[in-house]
Amino acid sequence: MTGERFLRLAVISVLLLGTIGLLCLRAREAVRSGDRRIGILTGQGAEGILAQEVSSGLPAARAGLRAGDEILAVNGRPVRTLADYQWEAAGFRRGTTVEVQVRRRGELLYVTVAPGVSPSWSTWTTFAIDGLTAFFYLGIALLAWLHGSGDLRSRLLQGFSLAVAVELVLPPAGSVGTLWMRPVYLAVYYVLTGLQMGLQLHLASLIPDRPSWLRARPWVIPLYYAISLGAGLMTCMSYLTEEVLGRRVFPWSSESIGGFMQGYGLALWAVMVSLLLASQALRAREEIGRHQAGLVLAGTLPWFLFLLASSVLTRLGLEAPPWLDALESGILLCFPLALFAAIYRYQLFDIELVVRRSLLYAAVTGALILVFYTALGAGGFIFSRLVPGGEHSVWVVSASTLLLGLLFAPLRQTLQGLIDRRFFPERQALRQRLVALAGELPALGRLPLMGRHLVDRLEEIFGARTATLLIADPETGLLSVLATAGGVEAESSLLPLDDPAVDHLRRSRRPLPAGQLAARSAVLAQRVPGFDPDGLGIPLVSQDRLIGVLLVGGKEGRRSYPGEEVDLLSLLAHHVATVFENARLFVSATYEGLTGLLRREAILEQLDKELERALRYQRPLTIAMADLDRFKDVNDRHGHLAGDSLLRRISQVVAGSLRSTDWIGRYGGEEFLLILPETEIWGAVDVAEKVRSLVQGTPVTLDDGSALCVTLSIGLASLDDLRGTTGKVTSRDLIAAADAALYAAKHSGRNRVHPVVAVA
Repeated sequence: MTGERFLRLAVISVLLLGTIGLLCLRAREAVRSGDRRIGILTGQGAEGILAQEVSSGLPAARAGLRAGDEILAVNGRPVRTLADYQWEAAGFRRGTTVEVQVRRRGELLYVTVAPGVSPSWSTWTTFAIDGLTAFFYLGIALLAWLHGSGDLRSRLLQGFSLAVAVELVLPPAGSVGTLWMRPVYLAVYYVLTGLQMGLQLHLASLIPDRPSWLRARPWVIPLYYAISLGAGLMTCMSYLTEEVLGRRVFPWSSESIGGFMQGYGLALWAVMVSLLLASQALRAREEIGRHQAGLVLAGTLPWFLFLLASSVLTRLGLEAPPWLDALESGILLCFPLALFAAIYRYQLFDIELVVRRSLLYAAVTGALILVFYTALGAGGFIFSRLVPGGEHSVWVVSASTLLLGLLFAPLRQTLQGLIDRRFFPERQALRQRLVALAGELPALGRLPLMGRHLVDRLEEIFGARTATLLIADPETGLLSVLATAGGVEAESSLLPLDDPAVDHLRRSRRPLPAGQLAARSAVLAQRVPGFDPDGLGIPLVSQDRLIGVLLVGGKEGRRSYPGEEVDLLSLLAHHVATVFENARLFVSATYEGLTGLLRREAILEQLDKELERALRYQRPLTIAMADLDRFKDVNDRHGHLAGDSLLRRISQVVAGSLRSTDWIGRYGGEEFLLILPETEIWGAVDVAEKVRSLVQGTPVTLDDGSALCVTLSIGLASLDDLRGTTGKVTSRDLIAAADAALYAAKHSGRNRVHPVVAVA
């Protein structure tokens, strides 16, 4: 075992031992205090102890004590102060009668009382809820310690959670017959409360990060601690001096400052924490930061409302209903649960979490839990039979719980790792394959190549029926199909970025079932080729901006995607979004967004390079100017969105029909410039005829379901044919010749190729 693991185990052991020890002490005090209790609420009287309330049905009421009676002596010994009564009560035994001298309306009476009140169900319910809440806070503290990576917020959360956990398991101040319990409890309680105030205010100021106003005023943080710890320490010292030393040292009484803390201090603390978190949630720039602060605020609000209600009732002089006090521990559970969600769901401390949901893993965990509770029951049974007084074996059962709990956590982690390595090597292999895929994409350079490689590999890795990648164009506000796999034809489908399904996917920032997306927008299923409702829609988001959408179809055999694969796809999507965004920034300066072809400036620059090479080495070169016939009629009759779809599709057809050494760019409007290196004029005619024929035979499906066919006119110009007619041939000369040839093709009836041999 390494030193770090040993330290972690030691710290966890100490915390668990301490928490369980305090819980055992609290349970023991509840039982012992019940054995001494007679069922009265005491207060300081003029000469003795005043019975402020007498609970019906309990020993005091059965013996005849009444509210307002003043207890002067117990078993013949005078009782003048609360400390005197506690001293006498320490000798009470269940069922053993005591003689109590009381004064009732000036008359002295003797009452015989048999102490002994069993703890009520509400007492044990409160004990159980407090213990559960304490373990939740302890778990949050350990989680922050193990995974906080030195984050200041994690250290603050550790301190706050531990302080709350200790406070919850402290023995109560109302124990009967224990002189030291009340002052110690109140002293520790108020010190811990002051510490919690400072830590939570500090923590709330840093979720999701340190705001600008706090950077400009660093003195605010020390002020938090000075005020909160100062108030807690003053309250603590007031109780200690009055109840231990028996005299008042400060100008205020312990009761008055305690009442101020309960009535105003706690409520003010809750208001400040809530306002800080609300401010952070509203000001956070990134969505994940708003989620972090909002979740923690949601966990704080029930506690804030509880303190506010208690404070208002106190100020109005009204007694809080019993159910309100019973809710306190349950309300405190909201905060650790919200923090747990903020840490794991929204990476408050940047923790990578992959939830495992395999049947084998669940079965092994269930078996361990079964062994755990079986061992507890067996331990209690054996002890009760072997040890004298075994009927009180609750303490040994508690010790068994602690021991088995300490063994359970590392055993569970070891088995978890063993299961992953031995039984699920596919999971590790899948992760490695996705990591390799993420590393392969940048080397491909261009978006179409990266997109094609991505969908092909995802189809192969996950056994998906289809895979489609849509890329966003910030200029047009449209999503277009970049690549498809699974035998699906890449049609020129366009989808607006404000489509309800696309917007929902962007805001969720996580993979969602494709069927759920289709329910929000029927357009998605209609326009995206090969859309599969059994698959997943995965947003590609970079810096809160949608880069694209990856649609992975359902698996063969209609198997669903398990949680592990969904999480891995989400991680891959984050990396892919960054890679594609970097590539897009490069492409946007070179390639045109709508058609994916070279921009006018880029294709002209390439023409200059090819012309210079052809002239230097006396090689052939031909260019072509191609123009869609009657494109204006398409826009007028079907709308510009249909015209954009048509341009996109025809661009794909033309580009796909060229050789790898050829170049194509959008020269303007519906006009394209093609560069054919190492090609004579009559070889270029064959290429142009092939392009024209493909365009004529390619129907483009419009949004209304109708199919539209268009034709293409092409003019050709060759470098060899221009050399004898001009001096040094320039790019302008070639373009002018090709443009003249295109003009001739248009006037000859369109849908034809017209070569130009010479230009005057």
